Order: sequence, then C-alpha cells, then structure tokens
Amino acid sequence: MRIVLHFCCLLLLCVTQSVYGQIIHGEVLEIDTRKILAGTEIKNIYNNIATVADSNGKFAITATSGELVEFRMPGYKIARVRIPHGYIPKWFCIILEKSPVPLSDEMYAGKTEYQRDSIRFREMYGHVLDFPRMSAIEKIKSPFSALSARNREIWQFQDMYEEKEKEKYINYTFNRDLVNRITGLSNDSLTAFMHRFRPSYEQLRQMNDYTFYHYVKTAATRFRSVNRPILSR
Repeated sequence: MRIVLHFCCLLLLCVTQSVYGQIIHGEVLEIDTRKILAGTEIKNIYNNIATVADSNGKFAITATSGELVEFRMPGYKIARVRIPHGYIPKWFCIILEKSPVPLSDEMYAGKTEYQRDSIRFREMYGHVLDFPRMSAIEKIKSPFSALSARNREIWQFQDMYEEKEKEKYINYTFNRDLVNRITGLSNDSLTAFMHRFRPSYEQLRQMNDYTFYHYVKTAATRFRSVNRPILSR
C-alpha cells in the first residue's frame, strides 16, 4: 500500500511540475562590464507570470520546457530565452546589451520641421518647380526651347532649390543638440566635429536611427583619438 501511495505522490508531483512548470533561477548582467542589473523585469510570455531581479541581479521565475521568458531593463535591448526541452540548466546567466540612446524624439522633431518647411516652400514655388524639364532628345528636337533664357533660369532655380533642400535635411537631422547628446562634445569641439564628420544627404537617407547613432558614436571615437587635450607639465 505504501509503495502504491508513494508512486501516486511521485506521479502527482510530475504532473504538477508539468502543468505549473518549475522554478528557473539565474542572474542578469551587463554585457561589457558584467555589472549586475538589479530591477530587471522578467516575464514568462506563456503564462504572464512576472518578477524582477533582486538587488544582486538574481531572479527566480516559474517556467517549463518550450516557454519563452523575456528580460527588460530600461536602456538595454530586450532579451528572450526559450526554456530548452530535455535538460534544463540549474542556473541561467542572462546577458543584456545596451540599447542606443533613444533618438526618435529629436530626429523626428527635426525631420518634421524639415517637412513643414519643405511643404511651405513647395507651395510657394510650386508653379516653378513643376515646370517640365527637357530630356537630351527633347533639347535636340526643340533647340530654341532649350536655349530660352527663361527656361534656363527656371531649370537653374530648380537645381538650386534641390541642393538647398538637401542641405536643410542635413542641418535638421545632423543638428548640434542631437550630436551633443550622443557624443558629449560641446563648444569648439562640437563645431569642429560636426564640420569634419558632416554626412552627405545620400548617406543620411540610407541611415535608420540605429545606423545614424552608430555612425556618430564611431566618428566621435575617431575624433577624440586625434584630438586629445595636451596636458601642460
């Protein structure tokens, strides 16, 4: 009778662990410094059970094989860990990577202002900007139109307007406040940096927030490496 009872208890324990999962233990660290990340939010996506890492960066959460556990910490990229099937480690070491400085507010504010300006000037000069250009073949077929002083002035204005729009886009995107926030440079150092590493319109159009941030940070590292302050003895 005792053997049967023991077997039933063991079976019940296995079923309970299977249904409710088991306690997963571990710690959360920062990728570069390996410092503990106390307060990291931890959530089992499958059952919505959540907890936070304690003051030592350690955590315990209920999960079972195949479930996904998510780790969130302000300033860091979200990490997700799938609990493996079969052997489950007794200890999980979760490494979080720093997330780029959130640039959306500044970048989008600048781009929104640029768009407002562009719309305003487009409405103002629309009749000139919409004036049709001539292809090389059309110029051959209609040489008098191609040589017309009025037409050439309009086309010259269109070229100038396009260049000015590109310059404005660079100025609004690659602005002093945003670059100062990313690099920490200020005053003359910031001015020199922005002059030396000013990106082209084509470069900026190919960048998203992350690649823009990476470009500015990498450029700042290069700038500092050749512009270290000379200490007087």
